[in-house]
Amino acid sequence: MPEYQFQLSERRQYETLPIPLGIYQVVNGKTRTLLVSDQLCQLMGMTREELVKSFNDNMFAYVHPADIGKLSYYSEQLHLQGNKFSYNIFYLLRNARTGRYQHVHTIGRVKTMADGSVVAFLFYENLDHDDQEMSESRKAYAKKSQDVINTDELTGLPNSHFIDKFALEKVAELWESGGQPVAVLVNISNMKGYNDQFGQTKGSCLLTAVANRLSAAFPSQLVARWKGDRFIIFTLEDGLAQTLANLHHNFRDLVDGDAADISFGVYVIQKGDAIRQIIDRASFAMSQIGEDRRLYVMKYDQAAEARYLSENYFLDHLQEAMDKHWIQVFFQPIYDNLTGKVSDYEALARWIDPQKGLVGPGQFIPVIEKRHLTHYLDRYMLIEVLKKLRAWKTNGVPLHPVSVNLSHEDFEWTQMVDDIQSQVQKYGIDPSLISIEITERDLSGDMTLLQEKMHQLHEAGFDFWMDDFGSGYSSLNSLYEYKFDLLKLDMKFVQHLDQNDGINRKLLASLAQMAMKMGLRTLCEGVETEEEYDFVKEIGVDKTQGFLLAKPQPLDDFARPIPLAELQKLVQEENS
Repeated sequence: MPEYQFQLSERRQYETLPIPLGIYQVVNGKTRTLLVSDQLCQLMGMTREELVKSFNDNMFAYVHPADIGKLSYYSEQLHLQGNKFSYNIFYLLRNARTGRYQHVHTIGRVKTMADGSVVAFLFYENLDHDDQEMSESRKAYAKKSQDVINTDELTGLPNSHFIDKFALEKVAELWESGGQPVAVLVNISNMKGYNDQFGQTKGSCLLTAVANRLSAAFPSQLVARWKGDRFIIFTLEDGLAQTLANLHHNFRDLVDGDAADISFGVYVIQKGDAIRQIIDRASFAMSQIGEDRRLYVMKYDQAAEARYLSENYFLDHLQEAMDKHWIQVFFQPIYDNLTGKVSDYEALARWIDPQKGLVGPGQFIPVIEKRHLTHYLDRYMLIEVLKKLRAWKTNGVPLHPVSVNLSHEDFEWTQMVDDIQSQVQKYGIDPSLISIEITERDLSGDMTLLQEKMHQLHEAGFDFWMDDFGSGYSSLNSLYEYKFDLLKLDMKFVQHLDQNDGINRKLLASLAQMAMKMGLRTLCEGVETEEEYDFVKEIGVDKTQGFLLAKPQPLDDFARPIPLAELQKLVQEENS
């Protein structure tokens, strides 16, 4: 980031402030002095040019040797923390003209400028005045420094520092009025795009115009510029919806079209709320609006935040859950309809968490899918299945093929085919013992790539099953575009056999006959009643899977069911 350049009028305004002020910026790892006020020059006994040169050469040249250590620490923290840093320190500073050390108190804040530069404003107070002079100086120092620290320079509104210190006083006033206090976080979306299109100057004008509109809409309430393109309002809930609707409607007058938009996150304040909690919840409400500009107001929803936190938990702990085997393979038996015996297993992921207990796939798999992390889970599950098959083989247990689920993301991985084959060889398992399930929606990617990798795995001896056949619109097309060995008929068919004059009975019978003519085997999943089971056998379906016959369960190295309590204990031991 280059050194920030003040406009001439802006620079002169700072230089003539009636308090000692220095403005600094870290550029290429070195602290640069951007400007110093006349009063700071007087405090140091130097001309402006001398003082800037001295600070740039050695920031601590006039600091008492005993205090250099703590100022060095503060300087280091300024480099590390950036705009999160807060400066407040007492030390001895030597006047170059008199040679005398004087007690100085320096406070400051770090501010992000319009061009993105991070700049530190430090205010100095000389504590070594006579009593009357010191009293007047402190009053002027306190007032001016607090004005600067608490006020947003661009809009003139209170800033985030002011909100942190004084917003709860306003909330208390709102409670005393008898109404329901609310916090409204205001966001100008696409502010960066607006600046890129129209320039920083016009962007600053837009922020100022919004500040004026908000102040006019809430004349007796607390309106502040929070950070960047966000403002915050503390007001009463009564009449709020209409006021926000008016602000949203009139916003286009400021931007001449769709270059930017305005939206609002609302939190209904509860008694005892801390200021950080209030702002965080208004911010969460704002985050739920997303990109749909038809939606411009969102009220905080505790349940939505709980879901969000839960999702984050699974994302944050996914790797740990695999490393520590919190994610376990549950095997659901699949039965041959001719023999009535187990012919296959399906491998299903279950998360046994030290804090949350048994977690079903509906809670964590959609989260993983949304963040495009499915490949990591799929590979983990395949390896866990291969380990189990090797243990069964070693212990003389009769082996049945196990179906594992893969997604389109797996097929996008260049080394996918080589990796699957190397893992199968590593654990000494015949490829015919692994069936690969792909859902219809996973066929929507690169068709040529998918066909090529399916062909390679087919040639290596793996079977391919189409999962949830009939759940979408392109299933029939997929049958000639891809080579499958088995169709898993979507459970919705069998669960609604008699609805709409029994149309699903006719559909299932037709699908079974069609698959038979095409040389495809069929499996009906989700069978839960004897009537459903009898029907799927009657129409010629080859295999059946469902809770009527068996639920998913963990199996030990001898293919015996493991009680859940015992499995949880094993996971806890692995975790510890």
